[in-house]
Amino acid sequence: MNLLKIYFTIIIGLFTLSFSFSQTETILKGKVINAANKEPLSYVNIGVVDTHFGTISSIDGDFELYLNEEITSESIVRFSYLGYETQDFTVGQFLKKETIVIALKEDAFTLSVIEVRPELTRFKTIGTRRTNSKMFNHFAINRQPNQNLGASVGRRFKIGKKNAFLEKFNFYISANNFDEIRFRINIFRIKNGRPDKNLNAKDLIITIKDKAKGWVEVDLKTQNIRLEEDVIVCLEWIYHAGKGSSLSLPMNMPATGTHFYKYGSQDKWKRFRGMSTAMYLEYSY
Repeated sequence: MNLLKIYFTIIIGLFTLSFSFSQTETILKGKVINAANKEPLSYVNIGVVDTHFGTISSIDGDFELYLNEEITSESIVRFSYLGYETQDFTVGQFLKKETIVIALKEDAFTLSVIEVRPELTRFKTIGTRRTNSKMFNHFAINRQPNQNLGASVGRRFKIGKKNAFLEKFNFYISANNFDEIRFRINIFRIKNGRPDKNLNAKDLIITIKDKAKGWVEVDLKTQNIRLEEDVIVCLEWIYHAGKGSSLSLPMNMPATGTHFYKYGSQDKWKRFRGMSTAMYLEYSY
């Protein structure tokens, strides 16, 4: 088997990964609220740091986090949400409680200076439009689909040193049998070749109903993001309704892009060069 075939086999294994859960599962159940007004917080990222064990809080702030014997009482569970302070706890702290209520505090921030946007006359589209692939990025786990909420895929877009204004982001769904799904679009600055600071001005959530597939267009203008550097745009699965079992994006290889993914809400980012899901970015400059 030559090097190319070995590489291809490794990639196939990664992107058709299915998790096996132990018979001795522990389920942490709780609720996430706003510390100031006690209102529930929807779509908070929850997970054991640097592992695939993770989930997202529901519309009502509720969550269920499944663990097995790989996780110890000293493992760190992280709660993070745009605009709020991140909080860490050990699994052992939760095992001592009958009721878990996490109150997140809003981050102190300074309002951005409002800039008058100059008239931009040049537009450019970059990314991958090819959808007829035999490889796929799978989001759903048949047995426990909630435990893959928070999984993310994305790619690096080479903008360079243009004074760019982000206009639209487009991605392609190849399989979907859920009544309703929701994705969060996260736009990251790059550090050490991986996603770093989130550039979103606010949560950007896209709802897709009735098992819809195909191209999805996302308006980025409300985020008011201007930059003179490359950027990573990621698609995060945060919600599903109905008894679906299939949700995937086409994966292209070889491709002129760098692909990023993480299987858990608080997992590490993985990176693969020369491959990409079907997604493209439009910007003006």
